[in-house]
Amino acid sequence: MNKRWILVASREEARIFSLEADRTLKLIADIGNPLGHLRLQDLEADTPGRVADNRMRARYPLRSEQTSKERAICNFYREVFDLLEKKLYDHEFDTLTCIAEPRLLGILRRLYPTAVKRIEPDEIRKDLSFESPPQIIKHISLPR
Repeated sequence: MNKRWILVASREEARIFSLEADRTLKLIADIGNPLGHLRLQDLEADTPGRVADNRMRARYPLRSEQTSKERAICNFYREVFDLLEKKLYDHEFDTLTCIAEPRLLGILRRLYPTAVKRIEPDEIRKDLSFESPPQIIKHISLPR
């Protein structure tokens, strides 16, 4: 039988469950993201730098494609995926289901390590971060 783990992701925390034989969820890890609840202005020390355009005598702000908040979320989930990758190599699970709201799921998809991509995780586009395990299990397709 496949060992299946479920990652319930939010900006504030990552909860990892294992699907037990009796079709219940057992909490493996609950990892908090201390920067997940901060506002963008709390994460940025000051305004972005500026660059001068001498031809037009103008100055433009430098912009990053990623906000400080997105960068903090990416750094947090890189650590979570490092843990998952290690557990996958230790054969503690075979399949993964990733549950997150659609925008966060897009970020997570870009961060999947190669080993996790190979097992092709199932994805559920819902914010179930505040739900209890019995409520989460209702959204997961279970084998008969």
